[in-house]
Amino acid sequence: MANFIQRAITGILFILVIGAALILSPVTYAMMMACIISLATNEYCKMIKAEGQHPHFFLALAINLVAFSLGFLVYFQGIDPRSILSLIVLLWAVFLVELFSQNDRPIYNIGLTLLCNIYIGLPLALLNLVAFKNGAYDYRPIIAMFILSWVNDTGAYLCGVTMGRHKLFERISPKKTIEGFIGGVALTVGVSVLMWYLNDLYCESTLSLEFCIACGIIMSVVGTCGDLIESMFKRSVNIKDSGNILPGHGGVLDRFDALIFAAPIVSLLYYFFI
Repeated sequence: MANFIQRAITGILFILVIGAALILSPVTYAMMMACIISLATNEYCKMIKAEGQHPHFFLALAINLVAFSLGFLVYFQGIDPRSILSLIVLLWAVFLVELFSQNDRPIYNIGLTLLCNIYIGLPLALLNLVAFKNGAYDYRPIIAMFILSWVNDTGAYLCGVTMGRHKLFERISPKKTIEGFIGGVALTVGVSVLMWYLNDLYCESTLSLEFCIACGIIMSVVGTCGDLIESMFKRSVNIKDSGNILPGHGGVLDRFDALIFAAPIVSLLYYFFI
């Protein structure tokens, strides 16, 4: 119970900060995402270094931030060819730096650096597809994805603690249960239906109920896979949490692991079908 209270207080404060950043302006949205990307990249590199490997943190961070910025800048001035060139140059730099670093395992270092960009940078950059889909900044779909991700985590935690009996994926995450997974899916779908109803009631919504239910399922099921994948990474390097910046939750990666996997799929569906 003490752990749940700590998780709840941290989660509420975290939601308030992120919600305020999203609502205020596209600039505060970009600043918040840059902060999340930076912290997540730092935790990833520390996690990999615990295994004795040497990813290039500053290059990985630069690529992640430039990738996000490319999508963000579309809103203000469109794609600038020089921005794309900067991303290509940074990708090449990973190989060139390794050429002169005299490390014994260059392929591992290059691969692990670029994995950070695939794992963190690209998925979070795709959020811009939703934020600026109609040529103007719209924070509501982003907030909805954040909320659904946290709802799934809360539902799975509560149902797992109170009713969990059967292990979901014991090899990777011994505490996760099938009952918790089902509870997370049910609560997430329920909240997605409620959000559709409120949006339809107070706004002229173009979202169908079926689309919102599908998004709820994706955020829950794919999000759980993202959670398990991060647990797989942590287990491989023998650590419990990616960081300790969020009491009761661990690190930023621990908080965003589900969103990193689920949000890109929802973003692409929203971009192409709404």
